[in-house]
Amino acid sequence: MLHPLVVAGLVVSTAVAPVACSGSEGSTASSSYSGYVVDPPVSVADVTLPTTDGTEFPMVARPDGLALVYFGYTYCPDVCPTTMSDLRRALGELPDGEADRVDVAMVTIDPARDSAEVLEGYVGNFIADATALRTDDPELLRSAADAFGADYAVEQTPDGEFEVSHTGEVYAVDDSGTVVMQWPFGTGSESFARDLESLLSQATEN
Repeated sequence: MLHPLVVAGLVVSTAVAPVACSGSEGSTASSSYSGYVVDPPVSVADVTLPTTDGTEFPMVARPDGLALVYFGYTYCPDVCPTTMSDLRRALGELPDGEADRVDVAMVTIDPARDSAEVLEGYVGNFIADATALRTDDPELLRSAADAFGADYAVEQTPDGEFEVSHTGEVYAVDDSGTVVMQWPFGTGSESFARDLESLLSQATEN
């Protein structure tokens, strides 16, 4: 299928291998959501990545909460900062106390340039209590991205420049480690907030 990749701030359609699209191939739009409900559900409960201090971070939300996971990099010119800013505003638009039930984690796809210190500062600049995830193990990073249905490519040209592409989705994971929704790049803060409020309400009911 065609899957949107972000290349130097531009969204282009690029063919992606099915294994990297497992999360999005079954996603369906719902008139009541701005995001896409992942159907059939995709589990990432067995996926863990290290934080910048080496602590293992499981891709499972706290009880009755949500974890929002995003794959990006600090040198991203506009797409990543736009997405992180929208998430910050969305959390601020939630009813009192609801934002405390949402954890945000950004995974760097460019660990060669995103040191632990740089990544932590970047993520914290947008959302103070967000988690920065980083690994130097390329197989571990690729495996985690594949589990979500995300894709990325980081290449260095002969003249030393970097060419980076990555999917721009934000993934919502519930307390069972299931990806329940994903949002494409360009989803605004109001849309994020509306969907999050609904998902949090459902989590409480369940």
